[in-house]
Amino acid sequence: MQIWHRFLAACLSLGMPLTALAEPAATPAGPASDPFDSPLIQEIQALHTVAESGDKDATKNLVSRLETLSAAHPADQLIRAYLGSAYTLASRDAMPGPKKFEYLKTGLKTMDAAVDADPTAVAPRFIRAVNNFHLPAFIHRRDNARADFETLLSQIDSGATQLNPATCQAIHYYAGLAFKQLRRPSEARDAWQRGLQFDLTSVLAEKINAELKKLKT
Repeated sequence: MQIWHRFLAACLSLGMPLTALAEPAATPAGPASDPFDSPLIQEIQALHTVAESGDKDATKNLVSRLETLSAAHPADQLIRAYLGSAYTLASRDAMPGPKKFEYLKTGLKTMDAAVDADPTAVAPRFIRAVNNFHLPAFIHRRDNARADFETLLSQIDSGATQLNPATCQAIHYYAGLAFKQLRRPSEARDAWQRGLQFDLTSVLAEKINAELKKLKT
């Protein structure tokens, strides 16, 4: 029972607050733009943020919305990754037992499938990386999160992405947190220092500077 209490208490926050919900008129963004700029993705993220806060009704609505969207857009791996993340939130809310484990297993499998379907796509990998970073240690996904962030940082360095500076900075911020979590302070510092280059005045920049001050040499 204790292990599930720990899981219930885990925060799966993506930490990227967006605008209020609105019915989008656009389909997901194409590969030539930052996928997180899509009104549809912003709607999904806004609902996901409410679900992360512990709102069980929001979590149910999120799962239902994403299942419908995934069926309508089966080739959209970002929607698929969000669906996997939503299933892990449903696992958090479920009573201890087989259903709880099934939600978690399905969520991880769904996110893995989204990344495997297009390994070069940054956005689905970012969703999986942040989700896996926040999972409790007993789920054994922290090394997976670290590997995802290493790949994401490499993709940004190579110029192979069309991400806006805010998304790039968010990747560096969470990469630093993941490295710190695994007691790799030099890599955490490097990720955060590079992340500051995207915007020195943003909210994330403030968070990065705070983490740098706390980081032990």
